[in-house]
Amino acid sequence: MMLKEISKYWTSSSSSYDKVIQTQFRSKKTVALWKSLLVEGMGECSGQKVLDVGTGPGFFSILLSQMGHKPTAVDASSGMIERATGNFRHFGYEVPAYVGDAAHLQAEADNSFDAVVCRDVVWTLPEPQRAYAEWFRILKPGGVLIVFDGNYMYQESRSLMHRLWYALSWVLILVTERRVRQRNQEDRSLLNGLPFVRVLRPEADEGALKAAGFADLHIRRNYIPATALPLHYLKYGHQNINRFMIIAKKEAFDTK
Repeated sequence: MMLKEISKYWTSSSSSYDKVIQTQFRSKKTVALWKSLLVEGMGECSGQKVLDVGTGPGFFSILLSQMGHKPTAVDASSGMIERATGNFRHFGYEVPAYVGDAAHLQAEADNSFDAVVCRDVVWTLPEPQRAYAEWFRILKPGGVLIVFDGNYMYQESRSLMHRLWYALSWVLILVTERRVRQRNQEDRSLLNGLPFVRVLRPEADEGALKAAGFADLHIRRNYIPATALPLHYLKYGHQNINRFMIIAKKEAFDTK
């Protein structure tokens, strides 16, 4: 039931989030930064088969296509898949895309992907631990999971500095992305019921990933420094203390 409500929430937000990625694609620095982060996790080898979980309007799938990889896009929101499909056509890529549950990927075979990537997805999942186990299942031995996420809505700061910075970010987002960054009380109540909103992260992720079978973990906080994208920092930097990047590898089979 919660997945249905979350999917409905993201479908209603699909137009707003599409504006976010259109803004990002207009910035060469932003595109270059995200590609460098993906290379950090996946390496330089092109032609990798990648599952873009929670694709949203398709940002990662388009980047991966530009980098010479073979992405498949999945999202629980039909509205997001519709936006992503339109963006794939606009950029001239044929990316398989479908509506699906990140924690129940029956359409995907065991050991079938070189990489799984997601951005700001795990915190929204009703079953994050099951999702990690499912992503481990579909990764090839030696494959890599790259998670960009944040400890969003967990013990949010109420300091004067935080409130002022949030107000500034709201204005900048309105001007540069032409969208209103706002959640109503009903949306906040829904999101506050999610399991990874109520725990300290990435510590909770580390435990869930190890339980899923991942042994080689690398966690990096504040992966977009202020000097890299100053405007992005003004808009979203108040969240940096909460943000992190995880690279988790599935061990290769012993060939001895």
